[in-house]
Amino acid sequence: MNGFLWSLQGLLAAVFLLAGTFKVTQPAAKVRTLAPALFPISFLRGLGALELFGAVGVLIPMLTGILPWLTPLAAVGMGVVLAAATVVHAWQREFNRLPFLLFLLASALVVTYCRGHFLR
Repeated sequence: MNGFLWSLQGLLAAVFLLAGTFKVTQPAAKVRTLAPALFPISFLRGLGALELFGAVGVLIPMLTGILPWLTPLAAVGMGVVLAAATVVHAWQREFNRLPFLLFLLASALVVTYCRGHFLR
């Protein structure tokens, strides 16, 4: 079970690291292709920064043993971002993105529950 959880954490970290890096480093016109026009670029850049923090938070605390309670907290934050992304993409009728988003959301919830449960 522990190996499975580390795999989910690694997947979540990789996805959020890639998405966050893209939103923070790419030109506004490229970032705009990911999200509806109703979100300002400053919001998307801030979201990218939060995704980078989430990528670090879901791995490093548990890996180092320093403040390991931050890992399930980061997974909760990822779950909130993924739930919001699911709603936004469904509202935009981008249904092809929903299966992957729902898989990531389920992964974040599993990490939240299991890592939070093992800390008690």
